[in-house]
Amino acid sequence: MMKFVCSVLLLTCLLLSGFAFEAKSFDTVETSKTGNPSGQTIPESLFQDAFGEYINSRIEKDNIEIIISKFTVTGNKMLPAGEVSLKLFQKEREERLSGYVRLIAIVSVDNLPRTEVTLSGWIDVFDSVVCASRRLNKGEVIIKNDLYMAKKNISRLHPDILTDINQAVGLMLKHDVKENDTLKEGMLKRAPIVNRGDMVTILAEMGGIRVTAPGRIMEKGYLGEYIRVQNAVSKRNINARVINDSTVMVDF
Repeated sequence: MMKFVCSVLLLTCLLLSGFAFEAKSFDTVETSKTGNPSGQTIPESLFQDAFGEYINSRIEKDNIEIIISKFTVTGNKMLPAGEVSLKLFQKEREERLSGYVRLIAIVSVDNLPRTEVTLSGWIDVFDSVVCASRRLNKGEVIIKNDLYMAKKNISRLHPDILTDINQAVGLMLKHDVKENDTLKEGMLKRAPIVNRGDMVTILAEMGGIRVTAPGRIMEKGYLGEYIRVQNAVSKRNINARVINDSTVMVDF
């Protein structure tokens, strides 16, 4: 009987002192040894979850694998009791979300901003990139068969890597590229589709009437650009827009 009474008294004392058995969420109030609420400290795992959600929400492409490592939290401290919310943003202007990334977290308690915490980590992003299927030489115009897609860690590659084959097809190489090398925007430039001396068809249309004449290209030209073309019949030079490698159009 005496043992039962002692157990009841012990449980009553624990309940009156407000002893906390678990701390599983932001709403849980940690207590000091005296039993008085002293505040709460946000677990690092919660910051890491928010960090990962932020990164994933801003990478819109499908089939991308993201790995976060070397995660650190700077400035985490004891906060008053209450419901905690986080607002994350990038301090730097650069929007790159791979490699070393640093975010700022505004920590609010009961919707009142309380502190600013710095979150940082290394982001490895594995994405499909454009690679050369063979050795490509300077001045070559790229065709689809020259390329293939491969998944690589873009966090360790130059930021202007190509992730779509259509970004490269039809462009000219500024320098040699080795087989299996990843292609970058800076390697490429527009290729002229007509050159001085090429023979083309000059096309003119107005009010449903279509007229054509043979012409000679007087300067290299790119798709959609206006260039000088000589009418091979009249020997008159005109300005015409490049439609393809065999046609230019005179606009009225």
